[in-house]
Amino acid sequence: MTNKDIAVFDIGGTHFRSALWTNGRLGPVTRRPAINYLNTAHRSPVELQEALADYLVAETERLQLGSGTSIKHAGISLGAPVNARSGCVLQSGPLWGPRSGPFELQAALTRRRLDTRWTIANDVTAGLASYIQTCDPGSHSRILFVTVSTGIGARLYDFARGGVPVDPVHGIQGEIGHIKVEAFFRGTRLKFTCDCGGCDHLNAYSSGRGVLKLLRELPSRSPDALAVSTMAAARDGDDDAMLAEFSHGVAAADALALDVLATITRPLALIFSALLTHDPLLDSIVLAGGVVDALEPAYSASLDRQFRDHGLFQITECDSSYFARRLRIVAPGDLSGLIGAGHLAEMAEEGRSIHVFQ
Repeated sequence: MTNKDIAVFDIGGTHFRSALWTNGRLGPVTRRPAINYLNTAHRSPVELQEALADYLVAETERLQLGSGTSIKHAGISLGAPVNARSGCVLQSGPLWGPRSGPFELQAALTRRRLDTRWTIANDVTAGLASYIQTCDPGSHSRILFVTVSTGIGARLYDFARGGVPVDPVHGIQGEIGHIKVEAFFRGTRLKFTCDCGGCDHLNAYSSGRGVLKLLRELPSRSPDALAVSTMAAARDGDDDAMLAEFSHGVAAADALALDVLATITRPLALIFSALLTHDPLLDSIVLAGGVVDALEPAYSASLDRQFRDHGLFQITECDSSYFARRLRIVAPGDLSGLIGAGHLAEMAEEGRSIHVFQ
C-alpha cells in the first residue's frame, strides 16, 4: 500500500465518479452525468474521446487543488474493453456509440499532463480487483465477476495463477456482452442492436439499455397487458420513470414486469450454463451493477429459475441448487469501480499487474 494520494475514476456509460484514494481509503465521491453519445452533441466519436481525456485531467487537477497535495498517479476504471497488453481502449458503444473505434487514452492523457502516471483498466477488472480483497484464496479456485449495468462484462479470476488470465495476443477476456444470443418476449423473437452496432448481442437485451428498449416497445407489443400493469403510469415517461416503474412492478410481482425480467435474464442464464459446463471449478459467480441493484432479489431468483429451466446435463436434475450456491450479489451502492481503480494503481506502483498472459 502506498501513502501517496491517487486520483481514482469510475467511468461508466451513465455516470462518471471520481474521488481521492489515500492509504487504501476512498475519500468523498463526486458524481456527474457521463459524457456519452446520447447526451452530448458531437460530430464524431473522436470528439467524445477527447472530451473524456479533458474531463479526466481537469478533475485530477480539481482533486489535487482540493487536497493540497501533488497527485502523480491516477487510476481509471473504464466502461470499455481495454487491451491489457497494449493499454489501448478498443471501443466503447455505451460511451461513444456504434461508430467508435480504438482510442489511445493513455497517450491522450500523457500529452495533457506529463507528470502523472495513468493506470487504466476495464471497469469489470476494477470491480473484480476490489472484490478479491474480501476473498480467502484458500477457499476459492476461480470466480467470475459480472457487471450488469449500461453494458455487460465479465472477468474470471484464477486463484492458482493469482490473476486474470487474458488472451496473450489480443489482451482481453470476458467480453460476454458481445456474444450473440436469442431473446424472446412472450413467444416472439426480438431483434435488437447493441450500442456497438452488433445485432443480437447480449448487451442488446440484458443490459440497462436493453431493458429500456423492451420497455419502450411494450405499448406496441403488449398494449392490453400494459393497460392493466403497474407500469402503465410510466408508458409516456422518460427513461428514469420507466425504469423506476419496472423495478416497482418486479417487486410487486406484476405479471408483465416479470415477463420482461424473464426475457432479460434468460440469455445470461444460458451463457452461465455454457461456462459452468466447460469450467466445473468455477465456484462463484458474482453479480454487480445498476440493473442487479434495482431488481434484487427478484433478479437473482429469475436468473436461477432460467438456469434450472435450461438445465445443466446430468447435474441440475439431481442438484437443483447448483447455480444458486455459486451466485453472489454485491451490495447495492457499491463503489467497487473506484476502490478497484485504487488497488490497481497501487499494484502498478509496486510493479505488479492483475493480468496473467500465460
